[in-house]
Amino acid sequence: MPTEQEILETIRKIIPNSKNYLFDDAAIIEKNLIVTTDTLVENTHFTLKTYTPEEIGWKALAVNLSDIAAMGGKPLYALVSLSLPKHIKIKWIERFYKELVTCAKRYKTKIIGGNLAKSREINITITVIGKAVVKTPRRGVSTRSNAKSGDLVFTTGTFGDAAAQNYKTKTLPQIELGQKIVRACFKHPPALMDASDGLADCLIQIAKQSNVKIIIDRDKIPISQNTKKAVEMLNKELLNLALYGGEDYQLVGTASRIDCKKLENLKGIKIIGKVIKGNGAFLKQNNNKLVKLDLQKTYEHFK
Repeated sequence: MPTEQEILETIRKIIPNSKNYLFDDAAIIEKNLIVTTDTLVENTHFTLKTYTPEEIGWKALAVNLSDIAAMGGKPLYALVSLSLPKHIKIKWIERFYKELVTCAKRYKTKIIGGNLAKSREINITITVIGKAVVKTPRRGVSTRSNAKSGDLVFTTGTFGDAAAQNYKTKTLPQIELGQKIVRACFKHPPALMDASDGLADCLIQIAKQSNVKIIIDRDKIPISQNTKKAVEMLNKELLNLALYGGEDYQLVGTASRIDCKKLENLKGIKIIGKVIKGNGAFLKQNNNKLVKLDLQKTYEHFK
């Protein structure tokens, strides 16, 4: 089966004006509106044995809100399409929707509709409509193609947490921080992406879409003490979890040196590398050797 990137490249060649919309997880349309959609599929993203209805409900909306955060946007409305097999009980649906609504209220998002259908497995597709907090032409929003030589690389939060805890951490979209980042970088909008598929995935995608070379320092990757302890107990490789584990839903981006000085004043922002002329994303080891980050190690939907 073709890879996700191969499928995306095929779709982009067919869809008119794809360069304006199909290179980020969300699209900016007229009147500074942001639109995104995502799907959770039973036995691919979750199982009923390992996830409660509440955990599924929260995550289904939160992953979409994270894409709005990566555009520095404010979420407004959500549409929920739910496909269910015959064995699902009304109690499960109640628990699922109550937690989904809790997530919506926390991030000030109104659920305005959706769809119901019968299926063999649970499928949840949510579309979120948001708004850019900084009124600016489309080219001025935070996209993966904004990185330029001379920028610094920054992140929010820590990495490897979800993988170290067997992906049972609660998804917390960085909505407020995303807005603060965009406001701080108003004159020169940052490249920005949420780390749903891992830190390395973000760096590789930004480098590719911006046609630049990104180098991050091994020792500057932010990793929590709890994750370090968990990795020791699990006997796993800490660096690989931080780079390729995924589902941390932090933000990864690049901005000018001047703007990064402003960003460092925001809680949770860390500078981890730089952008130079060239291609690809690399990890600088302690001996200054550069190791190219591998997209095949990141989460792949069609493996």
